[in-house]
Amino acid sequence: MIVIKKNSKILITGASGDIGFALLGSLVSQSLVIGVQSYSNKERLERFVQRKHKARIKIFVEDVASQEGSTSLVDQFEDWAGGIDAVVQLSGALSRPISWEEIDQSDWDRDLAVNLTGPFFLAREAIKRMKSKGGRIILMSTASASHGGGPISIGYGAAKSAVECITKGLAKQAAKYNILVNAIAPGFINTKFHTKYKKVSASGLVKRTQMIPLKRAGNAEDVVGMIMYLLSDHSNYITGEILTISGGDWL
Repeated sequence: MIVIKKNSKILITGASGDIGFALLGSLVSQSLVIGVQSYSNKERLERFVQRKHKARIKIFVEDVASQEGSTSLVDQFEDWAGGIDAVVQLSGALSRPISWEEIDQSDWDRDLAVNLTGPFFLAREAIKRMKSKGGRIILMSTASASHGGGPISIGYGAAKSAVECITKGLAKQAAKYNILVNAIAPGFINTKFHTKYKKVSASGLVKRTQMIPLKRAGNAEDVVGMIMYLLSDHSNYITGEILTISGGDWL
């Protein structure tokens, strides 16, 4: 088991998704202070938090698709936890699964707001508060961002490509404060995200996985292992990296 420094104060956005929920399950057995954000689906988290855990947990309901919302969330978490040591940004969404020919201004603006604007200001505000003692920022990209995005998610892909840019930019600026900034780029992970946005049909799942060298879709735990590593002292000399978790897809 990967051990995180005792009493670390960790803020997770998008915690009600499959990856966020799996991450929470890996963290709660340790003595940590954890804030979990969910804007539209907090019931799953509420049921989880009601159970007994070693960690101290609080749910925050805030829309983090803007500077205002992201700043407010960091403020609320810091006030409650008494500080902030790490941010894991898993929040993200696809406005509509449509071709590039059908995208309108509202689709484009929403995809960039949720997947780029919010994460940037979330990271920036957290870094400001971590300057005195260091910290960790983990942002969410996607493996397809380096390959032009998907056929029905070009705005989403564009936003994630920009996340990789700000990861490297913020890493350079924050290194002098011992703040490590990295991004994870999952490939085809079998979560409800694909079902929700109809990115692949049930019948297409087998065909899609055959395109992957490891011949299987990833699962939430495959991603969580990397996040746990980045939160731990094992990653003390890693910053500015985009860590792809794809089973060798696109090699």
